[in-house]
Amino acid sequence: MSQKKFPRKSPWPTGVPPKETRKELKYYGSAACLALWQRRPHDVIRIYLEEARLPQFAAMLKWAAAQRKAYHIVGADDLEKLTDSVHHQGVCVLARERIALSFNEWLPLLRDEADPQLLLYLDGVENPHNLGALLRTCAHFGIRYVLGTADRLPKLSPSACRVAEGGAEQVMLVYLPQAARQLRQLQEMGYQLLGTSVRQGTPLYAHHFGARSILILGSEVDGVAPPLAKSADALLTVPGSGLVESLNVSVAFGVMVGEYFRQQGARPIVKAPRTPPGRRR
Repeated sequence: MSQKKFPRKSPWPTGVPPKETRKELKYYGSAACLALWQRRPHDVIRIYLEEARLPQFAAMLKWAAAQRKAYHIVGADDLEKLTDSVHHQGVCVLARERIALSFNEWLPLLRDEADPQLLLYLDGVENPHNLGALLRTCAHFGIRYVLGTADRLPKLSPSACRVAEGGAEQVMLVYLPQAARQLRQLQEMGYQLLGTSVRQGTPLYAHHFGARSILILGSEVDGVAPPLAKSADALLTVPGSGLVESLNVSVAFGVMVGEYFRQQGARPIVKAPRTPPGRRR
């Protein structure tokens, strides 16, 4: 593989990239593995595949042979051991984990974005299935960035990527080291900060979304943290029958983002997220 080249205007203060620290992970699931290969083939290390999946992954294996990447035809039991999951769908790809962006790396990219622009901020959503479902919804609607603090926004596990059905490769995670200050900065840029609540708040369909909005989702147990909710421009709730306490967090998000795009009269954005110059996806 050729050595990475970095532009003269480096995004790093020292002018050189940080040492490679990304882990190697065993990704699985048909859609997740295909999307990984299509979006960042440079991160692929090795491929494991059931024989029955050969037609579906023929192009990937042809590429692997040309690139001298190892691939192995294995049985279902082997894949279950490799992935530690029965949901491997006949494929496993060993690859480097996807990068996330720091706030300072991401902000210039955001300033170049055209309206409408909806962002998602996660405050304690750590279950990998919920995270994967949220990323799938984000990808469906063209939401390209998910924000959170480093201690509360989990990395993308193979399980989350499998549930995301390829969506994890279309959405960038952005870490905010000083979330209160940086969310305030986004508000000053014209973003409407919207908290969510099970019981208290404006009914979703009575709220008028600004073109630039940030939806804050909290954990299903604790919800949005009180200081964060207090800083929001509004709190929203999804009205329902009351027969159950609330919707699953990913379902609630889907309802809200659908209403956002309905109000904006805009079709979901289809372009992929950008990365700063010199950074691999």
